[in-house]
Amino acid sequence: MIIPFKTAVVLSNIFIFSSLGIYLNYRSEILFSGLNLSSFNRKRLAVCCIFLCFYMALMSFYPCYNDFATFRQYLVCGGLHFLRSAFFVFLPVLTILYIERWLGGRKITLLQKHLIVTGLIFIFLTSTNIWMALLIPPEHRTDTITYTFLVSLLFSGIVSAIYINISYASLAEKRLRFERQLEISRLNEQKTKAELEALQAKVNPHFLYNTLNSIAELSLHQGAKARRMTIALAELFRYSLNKKNETMIAVEEEVEMVENYLMIEKIRFEDRLDVSIEVDEAARRLQLPKFILQPLVENAVKHGLREPDKKGIIRVVIKSNKGKIDVIIYDNGSPFPEDIQIGYGLKSVMDKLTLFYPGEHTIYFENDPLKQVTISMTESLAHVSRV
Repeated sequence: MIIPFKTAVVLSNIFIFSSLGIYLNYRSEILFSGLNLSSFNRKRLAVCCIFLCFYMALMSFYPCYNDFATFRQYLVCGGLHFLRSAFFVFLPVLTILYIERWLGGRKITLLQKHLIVTGLIFIFLTSTNIWMALLIPPEHRTDTITYTFLVSLLFSGIVSAIYINISYASLAEKRLRFERQLEISRLNEQKTKAELEALQAKVNPHFLYNTLNSIAELSLHQGAKARRMTIALAELFRYSLNKKNETMIAVEEEVEMVENYLMIEKIRFEDRLDVSIEVDEAARRLQLPKFILQPLVENAVKHGLREPDKKGIIRVVIKSNKGKIDVIIYDNGSPFPEDIQIGYGLKSVMDKLTLFYPGEHTIYFENDPLKQVTISMTESLAHVSRV
């Protein structure tokens, strides 16, 4: 059985362009990803190409483009159909997608948006019959327009159904992606909180150990001082427990806690310890990770009082400077060695800075002109809690 030339061409035309349209539908994101276009314009181009393929597959069903007997005549008919299809595809698709994007920024319900877009699809596709009358020879005009109008109605329904289906599928995908991001955010929050609690567990026992040793030492010969120190320690831990669920606290609250710590040390060393704290008014309400100052001040006290006959001088300065918070802690102890040994307290501070200000902080140990530790943190990150 020999298949007539025209039948073979028609079947091949339907198969090739339908297959190409289906292929573009599934591979458009990859095929058009290399183009220097915005995601919206890539979407518009992909949709236009997909619809153009399906319009070309319908070419043989139009009476005006079905009058060919040779391959050359088929190419001529195909070229005319391509030009017509390009006009009647690109114009409505680009317009409808632009209107859909414009509607996305308006306060309308999803149902109203779908009604508007599907109405535009029917209007654009069925209105092609008006322009067809200008392009089709008189002998084919009536049959082609009648056929085109019926096909346009059918095609409008199919396109509208596809649009609504894709719209709801996209909405479901966005909801699922949002839920996943929310879950990831929640897990990151739990992870951050767990890391901070682990860091906090390093600081509190270390400080408690040193303070209890001091109380034990004073209790042997200076009971009144030991009692005052015990009360001060209780006040300090009462403050700490009241802020247990907070990972970030205001600078003024952190300073208050440091003052409680220094009160304990002043009871112990009396006149051998000279302390001053200066805080810019602009920096008082900014947020800092909890217990970030106390380990540094404790370290300064330890080094400032290392020599028994020397009076220890501790200076704490906190200021807001050009979008950053600068924390400067000075002591008059021996200079920092070149290979600084990092203990639990300093390690916890550095870990917190890395946790809360990744890439947005610096810490310097200086001996000249003064021996001091300087920490700079991005001020914008200090306004809100990260957990």
